[in-house]
This record gives sequence, structure tokens and C-alpha cells, in this order.
Amino acid sequence: MKTIRTWLLSPAPAVPGCVFLLAVVPWLAIVPTSASGQSVTLERVGEIPGPVEHVRVAGDYAYVSRHTSLTAWDVSNPAAPVRVGAIEFPEEIWGFRIRGDRAYVGANFSGLAIIDISDPASLSVLGSHKTLGQTKIGAVYGDRAVLIDHMEGMVMVDISNEAVPTGAGSFFLDGYARDVVTSGKMAYATDSPTGLYVFDLSARGPLEPVGVLHAPASPRSIEVQSEVGEPSGVLAGAGGGQLQLYDATDPTAPVKVATYETPGRASRVAMSGSYVFVADAQAGITIVDISNLPVPTAAGSFQTGGPARDIAVTDTHVFVVVGAGERQEGETEVQILKRSS
Repeated sequence: MKTIRTWLLSPAPAVPGCVFLLAVVPWLAIVPTSASGQSVTLERVGEIPGPVEHVRVAGDYAYVSRHTSLTAWDVSNPAAPVRVGAIEFPEEIWGFRIRGDRAYVGANFSGLAIIDISDPASLSVLGSHKTLGQTKIGAVYGDRAVLIDHMEGMVMVDISNEAVPTGAGSFFLDGYARDVVTSGKMAYATDSPTGLYVFDLSARGPLEPVGVLHAPASPRSIEVQSEVGEPSGVLAGAGGGQLQLYDATDPTAPVKVATYETPGRASRVAMSGSYVFVADAQAGITIVDISNLPVPTAAGSFQTGGPARDIAVTDTHVFVVVGAGERQEGETEVQILKRSS
């Protein structure tokens, strides 16, 4: 049985140039873990050797990062992945996202790098943009990239000329900028401890949020439900060791609709249709069905044999970084799991 708690959100001080929109949620479901429901089953079929920190997948290729390197692996045969190419950066990789035949890499003090991955055997830098502080991750919409920088907050970059990206404005997030993801024309940025910021990237002029949700224990990492055409506005994040679910279908009034207590400590998430796959530390992988968003339910689990640290999914497989140790250290690998339902 789920437990219902009432949250009271206190208004935050106004910031010049921005109207903060506060969503007061009359109820918020804190959903305990349930042992019932195994809608999705996973079977280990292969692995990519480490050490590795992050994994993302596009088509027949998995891209993994570790410290200053980004490596491409051919996983068309998941039982026998083949290393096909790699590229080095001057600073460590904090995170990256893939869109089409491009990878957008946040490489610490060296900034955002745009990587051509059209030939995975010959990865190449098309252009880069240095910010004032540490760049963590980048995402893209059309000819604009957005990135998270610890000093500037969320930064927008004009990438119409990929060889010479240029700054196109920034918005300072109140706390510690964590992550950003795009869906259609919308960008969603998370910040600790202030919450979730929603931006319309199709709007010209100064970069300002169209909606802000001030939420305690906001996620350190977020993903958005993929959807063809218009932005879905459904987001999942890992924060406070739990899975957090947000509804930003009305971008001017995003709301936190549920918190799901996983058996482990949620660190990162991936979304596939109505399922959220959680890298759940010592508990391995926890799968949650969010087809009824306010009432998420257990949909499966898999014990990885070591702490699950990062995760990526396709329609047929799950790729999970497993291993002990601190960031960029320790014995880690990517386990490749076949999914079925």
C-alpha cells in the first residue's frame, strides 16, 4: 500500500529577469518497493571490459567514457563486442549525450566538444566551446546546444557552424547545476538544491526559464521520455537515493508527481517507453512501470553482482556499468543484458 504525504513548498527569493512558477502539489505519492510484478526480464548476454564510467548507445554501437577517453564498441553481436575507435580529451569527461551522428561531451574545464561519430572507427572533434567553469554535459536542439557549467549555470551555444561554436547566452541556476536534457524544443535542467528548470529553446532572446519547480532533494541526473514530435514532458531522475518522477507537459507549471523508493540507492536512470530502468547501486537494476505516472509500480529487477552505476537502454538490450570504487576508479565493466517482456 502506498503512503501519502503532504509537501509544503516555500517560495524562493525572486531573481531579476525571471518569473518563478511554483507548483504546489496537494499530494505526492511515496511509493514503497514491491516484490510483485516482473513485466520485464533481463538475461546477461555479454560484457564490455572496463574501466568505464558512463555508457550511451546509438544503433549498433555503444559509447563508453572513462577519465579522458571516449571509446566506441560495435555491439551488433552483444555476445562479442568489438572495440572500433576511441578519442582522447584534454580534461576528464563528466558526461555526454548522443544525437544522430554527433556526441556532445562535457569535458570539465576544456568545455563542450562536438564529436562526429558517423564513422565510429574514426571519431573526430568538429568543434568545441569553453565556458567559465567546469562543463558537465551537453544536449542539443536544432542549431543550439545547451550545457551545464558550474559557474555559469545553463549555457546555450550556437552550433550552426560546428567548427566554431559561439556562446548564445546563459542563465545562472541558484544552486549547483547538475544535468540537462532536451526533448523537442524544450530543455530541462536540474540544480541542487533548487529544483527543475524548463526552457523553450525555440524562443529567441535572453535565455530564461518558462517554468521552475523548487523541490527539495532535486535529482542529480535526469532523463526524459522519448517521443516523436512534440516534447513528452515526462521526466525521471535519481535524487536522494530514490527515483523521482516529474510531469512538465505544461512547461510553465512542472510538478513532482511521485517518489519511488527503490531497494538500493538510485544513482542514474534510463527511460524506454513506459519503463524506467534504474542503476540502483548494490541492488543492481530496478525496473519501474510509469504508465500510470502518479502511481509507479515494480516491473522487474536484475542483480548485477556489483553496484550498478550508470545505465542505457535500447528496445532489445540494457547496458549497465557495474563495479565498486569511487568515480573513475575501481574495477568496472559494462554488462549487456537482453530484455524481454
